[in-house]
Amino acid sequence: MSDRESQTIEKRVVALLKANRKDLRAFVRAVEALAPPEGDVAGFLDEMGASLASEDRTIGALELWDKAAKMYEEQARLEEVAGLYANMGPIAATTGDIPRGIRFSRKAEELAAQLDPDPELAYHVSSDLGAMYAELGDWEKAMYEDSRALEVSRATDDSAGQIDALLALAQVSLARQDLVSARSEAMGALSLAHSCDERLLEAEAMRAVGDVSEAAGEHEQAIRQYEQGLAIEAMSPDPEIRAQLHFAMSMACDAMGDAARAAQERNLAEAVGLPAGAEDENSDA
Repeated sequence: MSDRESQTIEKRVVALLKANRKDLRAFVRAVEALAPPEGDVAGFLDEMGASLASEDRTIGALELWDKAAKMYEEQARLEEVAGLYANMGPIAATTGDIPRGIRFSRKAEELAAQLDPDPELAYHVSSDLGAMYAELGDWEKAMYEDSRALEVSRATDDSAGQIDALLALAQVSLARQDLVSARSEAMGALSLAHSCDERLLEAEAMRAVGDVSEAAGEHEQAIRQYEQGLAIEAMSPDPEIRAQLHFAMSMACDAMGDAARAAQERNLAEAVGLPAGAEDENSDA
């Protein structure tokens, strides 16, 4: 299939989604009918789901992927279905249905256990599950999954994965009010990010260190740490991290009773100009 033919089919899939947004089963059947004769229908649905997901049309993507996953399972294509369920988990969570996302990720985990060890898939699933459990406030399960992600990333010498896992653990420890562990994890992430010259991860880690100081009531120290984070972020600009740092600083200023600077920091956070969020799927499915 040429690039032009692929783009034409992707546009038809989007049109079918809009036309059948109240009957998603009909949408899936219509997309199946577009598959090349004698072709890999499951692979086609998988590909079209990925195309929709790239445009934030997550509801349609999940419907196509759900059908593709069932077909992969029927065909005993376990490696493909495990990877697909691993992708479906966090995507489902973004729709607000976190329990469904957890079910998909757990399914990926079960299938992966039947395959040769795949550290990348194991890290992917554990870190996603950690984030989803954290969203539900299930800190024990979140800590377990984030710890597994850290273990896998260490075994594979994945520095960025280790930093992300340490930052996730620091947030869980903060939520559990275990400031000793949170500080250790945040400082570990900061040290590793600095040694690897990962500027954005270093800025994120500095924010985490500041969050621990703020939770401990060390407001002035937290402000200095957020300022250091902004200085690091300026070397590798990232609007989202910058906004988070300014907002965190506003909270610390509020705690110190400095309402004027708190307002200034909130204004700076809002002025960053983050990209607009994904278009509401309810308006175009």
